[in-house]
Amino acid sequence: MQRVVLSVVLISSVFLMACNSEDSQSNSESTQTVKGLSSHTSVPQSGEAVYASKCRACHDYGVAGAPRYGSSELWAQRSAKGLDVLYQNSIRGIRAMPARGGCYTCSDEEIKAAVDYILANSQ
Repeated sequence: MQRVVLSVVLISSVFLMACNSEDSQSNSESTQTVKGLSSHTSVPQSGEAVYASKCRACHDYGVAGAPRYGSSELWAQRSAKGLDVLYQNSIRGIRAMPARGGCYTCSDEEIKAAVDYILANSQ
């Protein structure tokens, strides 16, 4: 009788360990997805969406010297330096503006789209 009980306990233990291993893998994948480390490609945000969620807070009001959205004169001065310079300043940060305007999850393409959106609406 003891052998039967011992066998059942061992088999149950092995089964539970296997279940726990699968849960562990699922939890690991969930954690990676939450941290933005998923291998799945996400849909890039539009320039308007990036502007609305990150850029607007400073550029709508000129906070800390940020050129105001819609100001054709201020944006023309910056555009005169070249679009590549404007993109790089937006990605790396300049003066009081943090790198990527604080949108650390945004790709370079999303930042560039936000710059394009601002320029298109500041002419």
